[in-house]
Amino acid sequence: MRGVFKSRVGPWLSLLAVGVLVLVAALPTTVTSQARPSGAPAELKIGFVDFFSGAGATFGASGKTATEWLVDKYNSEGGIGGVKLKVVIVDEAGGPDKQVTELRRLALDEKVNAVVGYTSSANCLAIAPVAEELKVLTVVHICGTHRLTEDRPVKYVFRTSNTQASDSVALARYVLSAKPDVKTIAGANEDYAWGRDSWEAFKIAMQRLKPDVQVVGELWTKFQAGEYSAEISKLLAAKPDVIHSSFWGGGLITFVNQAGPRGLFKQSQVLFSTGEQVLQDLKTIMPDGVIVAPRTTGAYFLDPDPAKNPMQKEFVEGHHKRFGRYPDYPAYRTYQAWSGLKAAYEKAIKQAGRWPTTEEVIKAFEGLSWETPSGTITMRPDHQAVHGGIVGITKMSPKHGFAILDRVVRLRADDVAPPLGTKTLDWVGSLKK
Repeated sequence: MRGVFKSRVGPWLSLLAVGVLVLVAALPTTVTSQARPSGAPAELKIGFVDFFSGAGATFGASGKTATEWLVDKYNSEGGIGGVKLKVVIVDEAGGPDKQVTELRRLALDEKVNAVVGYTSSANCLAIAPVAEELKVLTVVHICGTHRLTEDRPVKYVFRTSNTQASDSVALARYVLSAKPDVKTIAGANEDYAWGRDSWEAFKIAMQRLKPDVQVVGELWTKFQAGEYSAEISKLLAAKPDVIHSSFWGGGLITFVNQAGPRGLFKQSQVLFSTGEQVLQDLKTIMPDGVIVAPRTTGAYFLDPDPAKNPMQKEFVEGHHKRFGRYPDYPAYRTYQAWSGLKAAYEKAIKQAGRWPTTEEVIKAFEGLSWETPSGTITMRPDHQAVHGGIVGITKMSPKHGFAILDRVVRLRADDVAPPLGTKTLDWVGSLKK
C-alpha cells in the first residue's frame, strides 16, 4: 500500500484526489499464517469512504493513514481468518446524492463485502437506507448525528463511536466545572444535521445543568463555508461567556485563523467539539485555554499514556514513524471501526466454524466488546457503540510545536451516552448535576 498515493492534503501524507482506487497491502517477508475456514473467499473486499478533496480532506487524510496502517498490520498478521483485506477507496466529497450513487456502485459493481467510513452526518443519513436496501454491511466510523440509529431501526448499519451528544454533554460538564459562573452562551455551527444536533444537545445540557443560562446567539453557516467574518463580528458584539462550535476540518482551521486576531478567544471561553483534530495543522496558532472534546473518542496521542498502554504505543509510534504525524481523533475513530469489523468477523468465524454470512457477522457484532487504543468499545443491540471519552483544554507544547490537551478529564460511557432504549435528546434533557 505504500507509495500508491500522490499528495493532495499536505507533505505529511499522500492521498487519493478523486474517484476510486483499489489498494492491496504490500506484505512483509514474514507473514503469520492462519488456517482459512471452509468457504473463505480469496480476499475480503472492503470499501473505505472519507473526504479526500475539499475542506474536509484533513479528516479523510487521517482516516486514510489509519486505514493504511491497520490494513497493512492485519494483512501482515494473516488478514481476517486467513483472508487478506483489499480496500477500495472512495472520496466522500460531492454531497449525499453522489454518495448514494457511490454506495450502489461499491455494492453492485465492486461487490464489496462491507463498507467502512462516512464522516459527514448528511452523507451517513443519506446512505443508511440504501445500505439496508442493498444488504451491505456498513460500519460508520465518524458521522456524529444521533439520528443515524434513532430515526429508524437498522440491521446492516453499525456506528462504532459515540454520537454528537456525547461531545456536547462532555463540553457542558467540563465548562461548568471550570467556570461555574457562566451566564450566557452562543453557538456558531454549520447548518446541517451535525451542526444542528450538536448545538441542540449542548444548549439543552447547559440549560438543564444551569437553568439560569441565557442563549444570546445562534449562528448558522454553510457547510465548510470558509469565511466567518460576519459570524465573528456578531459573537464579538454579543459578548457571550461561552461559545460552542462544532466546526471541523478546513472550516475550523479558517475560523481559528480569522477569530484569533480579532480577540474572540480572549473575550469568550470557546469550546470546540472537534478541535483536537486540527491542533497539529494550526501549530502555534491555536490559543491556549480553548476547551476541546476530541469527539469523546476516549484517546488522543498522549492519553492514555503510550508508555503504559502497548496498543496505544504501537499505534502512536507506528503512525508517527510512517506518516510524520501523530494520530488524531479521526484516526482513532477509524481504528475503532476497522478493529470492530475485524473482531465481528473473527467472532462469527468461531461461532459458525466456517466462513460466515453477512447476517452471521451482524449477529456477532451485536453486543460485541473489543479493545482499541481508546479503551473498550461496546456495540449495543441498536447498532450504536458506546465508550468513554476525554475532554481537555489547549496548552502550547514547545516540545511538539503545537497545542496539546492539558487538564484532561476522562469520562465513563455512562457519563456521555444515553442508556439503551432512551432517545438521545430525552436523556440530555434529564441530566443531573
